[in-house]
Amino acid sequence: MSSPVRILTVANHLGARGGLERTQLTNCGALAARGHRVDVLYVSAGDFADDWRAFAGSMVPMAGSLPRRQRPLRSAAGVVAALAAGARLRPDVLYVYRYWDLPLAVAIGTLVGAPVVFHLCLPPPTAVPVWLRAALGRVAWTLSVSRDTAERWAGTGLHPDRLSVALTGIDLHRYRPADAPARTATRRRLGVPADAFVVLYAGRIGREKGVHVLVRAVPAMAAAVPELHVVVAGSPSLGADPEDSARYEAELHAVGAGQPVSWTPAQRDVVPLLQAADVAVAPSLWPEPLSRSVMEPLACGVPVVATRVGGNPEILTGELSSYLVEPDDAPALARRVVALRGWRRAQPGLEGALRHHAEDHLSLEDETAQVEDALRAACDRRRARRRRSASAADAGSCG
Repeated sequence: MSSPVRILTVANHLGARGGLERTQLTNCGALAARGHRVDVLYVSAGDFADDWRAFAGSMVPMAGSLPRRQRPLRSAAGVVAALAAGARLRPDVLYVYRYWDLPLAVAIGTLVGAPVVFHLCLPPPTAVPVWLRAALGRVAWTLSVSRDTAERWAGTGLHPDRLSVALTGIDLHRYRPADAPARTATRRRLGVPADAFVVLYAGRIGREKGVHVLVRAVPAMAAAVPELHVVVAGSPSLGADPEDSARYEAELHAVGAGQPVSWTPAQRDVVPLLQAADVAVAPSLWPEPLSRSVMEPLACGVPVVATRVGGNPEILTGELSSYLVEPDDAPALARRVVALRGWRRAQPGLEGALRHHAEDHLSLEDETAQVEDALRAACDRRRARRRRSASAADAGSCG
């Protein structure tokens, strides 16, 4: 951009709850690295808080962005306080990732004369409430992480002529292939044999993520690959029902009992795990807008078997589409993983091909440029509208 922009982003939890939180952090950090000021309104601080502090102009806590039925008066007062705090920052543009935060962003934008840019990282709610439809109509520009997600939001109130698709980018300096000694060191830390065929799931532990489908596929994979070792790295979402999460984890451990499966909590830095794997698996059952669990292994030169849902087919294109399987099909998942046994010897060029695919399609620099263009276009459109309004007022005053 030709001049820096003051960006106010609204966030819920500054920590690893899912791909949305990491994507918002990565994109805002990249914008700050290009010289823009990024301020953040947030509800709670987590393990990403220090990363935000490294580049944010200011970090302002708030009670929430929407009133709550349980405590209507107190929560409404919290929203008013957040509105005042956001207005004091005088942003040029509001940059929002969660649709719950849109009404607050629109209200701040109305007070200070700033447009709202909405970055779609989630499917829409089953029923779009009136308050959300009204806020969607006030969005100046929408970025979607995939065509699939954009199509799911059709008819919700967003302006279709103000929407573009920007595939989520990966920090290719951080996510990159590792050499054999580094893989061996990580496996030793995990207690996994150096010569094992390692299949990795790294992500949230939830029913919609299809982890149980992977665990059901383990016996068939182990029968075909004696050196198989499956690593499941993850924890339930902080917002999940604790009782249901406990039941689901117990079910997973029961099905995986006696099988070559090891369990490890969610890792703040998943790069070493990805680099140490032979195959990554993303067995989601829900329409993933654009799964980082599919993108990140590719950048590390690791093949990933994923379900044909959401935006996954927009990542695994061309020859990589053969890595897609239908959701909830454990036998197909097992067959596709087994087919990759020994690929490092049989297909020595595969690691480089996967890396090149990530470089060509999942560049963070390319995504940041698209986000910058959207922010600038929204700001320019708002300024042009002001000039037209001023000209019309001047003409009227001249009789």
